[in-house]
Amino acid sequence: MPKFLPPVNATAITLNSAWLRNRVAELGLKQWWLAEQIGVDKKTVIRWLHGHVRSIQLNNATALADVLACRVEDLELPREAVDLASADDQRAAAALLATSSLLDTLGPIGEWNVIERLLKAVAVPDLPLHVLGTIYHRLSIACWRQSKLAEAAVYNRAALDAAERCGDKALLGGALGTRANLHHWRGECAQAQARWREGIALARFLEPTVVAGLHNNLGMELYETGEFEAGERELLKARDLYLLNGTPMQRSINHGALAILELRRGEVDAAAPHAEAASAHAQRGDYRRGVAMGALVLADIHARRGESGAALEALARGKAGFARMEIEEGFNREFEGRVLRLLGRYEDALAVLDDGLRLAAEFPVEKAWLLHERVLTQQARGDPDAALNSARQAIGAFEKLGAPRIVEALQAMAARMSPRVPRADGAKPLT
Repeated sequence: MPKFLPPVNATAITLNSAWLRNRVAELGLKQWWLAEQIGVDKKTVIRWLHGHVRSIQLNNATALADVLACRVEDLELPREAVDLASADDQRAAAALLATSSLLDTLGPIGEWNVIERLLKAVAVPDLPLHVLGTIYHRLSIACWRQSKLAEAAVYNRAALDAAERCGDKALLGGALGTRANLHHWRGECAQAQARWREGIALARFLEPTVVAGLHNNLGMELYETGEFEAGERELLKARDLYLLNGTPMQRSINHGALAILELRRGEVDAAAPHAEAASAHAQRGDYRRGVAMGALVLADIHARRGESGAALEALARGKAGFARMEIEEGFNREFEGRVLRLLGRYEDALAVLDDGLRLAAEFPVEKAWLLHERVLTQQARGDPDAALNSARQAIGAFEKLGAPRIVEALQAMAARMSPRVPRADGAKPLT
């Protein structure tokens, strides 16, 4: 192997932090161990790995190459444009940021310093492509968290392109997770599952909490399409990763998903401890959305057990929590409608479900489960024609999602429907 020849009088090289991250992950090395081998502190290694420095001293690069069994050239960001954002790349990024309604959101709340940093970030000459890709990835997350899915998709495509061009596996794994989320919200469940699995296949390059999030989201997608056992396996993998590395918010989301899975398959007693854990973690982490959602799940459990007073109290807490956050979602209306149905308030339940269907018009998974709940409510009210019509709509919705087990259960119930539809006490859950 020819010896690396740095430029005359060179004392540093431009660091290819994406390549370094990939190599360290491939070898399974710990940051503290690597720092000891090079003779630097752990914080220095973290800065190298996360691209917080543009260059690295030549003596450190040589020591790194020895430890990683690679060439010093491998650690250097190539001077050719392949691993750098081109002028066109940066102009396109600046144009996207300048025209994005994300800036309209940041401005009124006084986040002009964020805007300035973003715009300056894409104006730096010779910006490493993985850095630009990371900016795109962060912007895509910011957009989907504000339900700006079209903008999120634009930034996500740019992040994926950057990740593939520069070979940054960590960025690729994160961007695949966002792509999966976007597929899910469009009701493209098979594509979403495929993207989450592609991200999980890159697990050795990703932070444990990122891997846990991929497993958690895949698990939720699976149980929402009736694959309860497979969904549970993914959620339990996420739980194990979160036990060591997760935040209270992440643990709350995971236990909440496990509780909902158990409710989807009618296992109320199995759902209860997960619901309580989800609420406790949400309180501990001041995760307000989790606190409100936990109250709705507990209301569902109380209602299924016939504990009407506790169910109404928990329902009121959950609704008040979401109202304070000014959040309105079809998913929440499904839980509220089910609690009201189980308490015998059928007209109120149907009004809530109809409002949920309005809110979920662009979210096929939420819409399908709201239709599912409407079948049960109309059946419980003793309205066979309406129940049968809703069952047909729900069958069509779940067929589009690719949920054969739920479709089969709905078809079986539709086949049993007659002018005398059994009320809630005698009805079996569709799942």
